Amino acid sequence: MKEDSSVALSVLREAVRNELDGKAMYLQAADTTKYELGKAMFRSFANEEEEHLHILQVQYAEVNESGEWVDLDAARKEPRDPKLVLFPQKEGEVKEIIPEGTSDLKGLQIAIDFEKRAVRMYEQAASEADNPTAEAFYRQLAEWEGTHYEILDNSYDYLANKGEWYFQEQEMPFYIG
Repeated sequence: MKEDSSVALSVLREAVRNELDGKAMYLQAADTTKYELGKAMFRSFANEEEEHLHILQVQYAEVNESGEWVDLDAARKEPRDPKLVLFPQKEGEVKEIIPEGTSDLKGLQIAIDFEKRAVRMYEQAASEADNPTAEAFYRQLAEWEGTHYEILDNSYDYLANKGEWYFQEQEMPFYIG
């Protein structure tokens, strides 16, 4: 294994831990919120974190075995292999990030702060990467987490100012005039 591979593997392990925590956080947030649209948003983000986990684990295995990076599309298409799972978690071992009874606003703030840290982590990894494929890989992860951040931030602002979820399913009146 090349020396730079050990740095890449360390960053990828940290990213995997981050995505595991993100998935747990979003599932906890879905269980905590009382609004169905909030639950759906958080579950959707948990599913996306699961996809990110798969991609990171494929990348980790490739860098670990060959010292080479695969592009994002190749990592995404790689079949799921249980041997690739880093840090498997059993029921009851999941870190509590959003405690039971947390308000929707507090849960959103926790998630916003989490995504902000994730974006910074991936942007830093991209800026320090020597390999163009690694840099593009990290930049894409930063973009995905940045999208989560924007949606969460918008939801927080709307909920704080209007008292209801941003993705409210009811029709709102539209006045022309």
